[in-house]
Amino acid sequence: MPSPNLPAAVLLLVSCASPAFASPNVLLILADDMSWVGTSVQMAPDLRGSRSDYHRTPNLERLAREGMRFSDAYAPHPNCSPTRLAIQTGKSPAQLKMTDIINRGSGRYYDGLPMIPPQHIDHIPHAEVTLAEFVKQHRPGYATGHFGKWHLAGGGPGRHGYDEHSGATSNREGRSAAPDPKRTVSVTTRAIDFLNHRKQAGEPFFLQVSYYAVHLGIFAFDKTVREFAGKPKGERHNHAAHAAMTHETDAAVGRLLAALDDLGLADNTYVIFTSDNGSYHHSGDTRVMTNAPLRGQKASLWEGGIRVPLFVRGPGVQAGVVSRVPVTGMDFYPTIAELLGAQAELPPRIEGGSLTGLLKNGGEGAVSRRRGELVWHFPHYQTDKGSKPASAIRAGNWKLIKLYESQEVKLFDLSQDIGETQDVGNENPEVARRLEKRLQAYLEEIDAPMAVMR
Repeated sequence: MPSPNLPAAVLLLVSCASPAFASPNVLLILADDMSWVGTSVQMAPDLRGSRSDYHRTPNLERLAREGMRFSDAYAPHPNCSPTRLAIQTGKSPAQLKMTDIINRGSGRYYDGLPMIPPQHIDHIPHAEVTLAEFVKQHRPGYATGHFGKWHLAGGGPGRHGYDEHSGATSNREGRSAAPDPKRTVSVTTRAIDFLNHRKQAGEPFFLQVSYYAVHLGIFAFDKTVREFAGKPKGERHNHAAHAAMTHETDAAVGRLLAALDDLGLADNTYVIFTSDNGSYHHSGDTRVMTNAPLRGQKASLWEGGIRVPLFVRGPGVQAGVVSRVPVTGMDFYPTIAELLGAQAELPPRIEGGSLTGLLKNGGEGAVSRRRGELVWHFPHYQTDKGSKPASAIRAGNWKLIKLYESQEVKLFDLSQDIGETQDVGNENPEVARRLEKRLQAYLEEIDAPMAVMR
């Protein structure tokens, strides 16, 4: 702290140079299994069906009004652990060989299926420099925190750059009912305590808050469930308990935004909200949850498995605009590094690209990455969701999916067919051949683990 005996002009210079004033903060909020159409925000301005017809998320609506929404945002993987690894490293799960959730080995899980999936890793490789470690190395004075679901082996957040954290948590901790359904309240309270301490210490921060909701099982406060049970049901969403759990997650986001306001941190903090993958389907007992108009669900490479909500608010980000540029969770690493002013080269083989150009230019422009396309690789089965080994690539509005059991290749024009209902490969054979070739070249370049026929 500066000496009170310094002249006023000198005190002003010292104060303005202190990290609390000169250095921006980042709050990254990660929901679990939240659908692109699972909020009350219309994600695509020209598609009314890109919002829920039942769920209410007023705080995400606030983020959309005050910041930028991305209509074409994607998770790096259709399952949670690989996406979380990609966010921490800026690299694809396929490059790092975590192609399915941790602790799901090949073994008997795949008995009787036509293909044998590869064995994958369960931990963050210790040679990788995580985003938190990069911040600590190149922005001394920053505090880092991670609260909520981690779901990665390898020692937990404390081994990977986070000063304060909840430990090596998984889905297990989120299977909680009363008195704190999904632990949403307690995770938020701990995050707010972290914000209070940073304010008191005058320390800038990078904080990730990873909610267990809206993953199964479905838990919410009885009062909220009753409230939604009394609301008019939608055709695509009418599950009162799931709507309640979604609403309580949104309320937690509201508590974080209010804390930033109350502490005077809002104007100097970037807030990023997204999900780790798409949502699951549910039907039966007259209850419905669906990702329509998107096809598929989590654990699949259809849009319903990988397209996710994304909102960014912060200094210099134009309010209320929509970016249609395809982006991915791997982009957060270089984006946050740039936003925090880290003057250092990124680790080698980073696959994400910084979004700061889009954020400062009304969502217009392009993202510079090692490769122009976005690629997903899931060489596994998840039989309860009908998933089979597959890879996908998106370039512009074209998306190609390769299904390895049948060796089928399907091509879609997402600008005309967001529901992936019409394979247009026969009408566009050159596009299909080019994208399949690019997909194969990428998988070979990173030595991606592959499923093999029995």
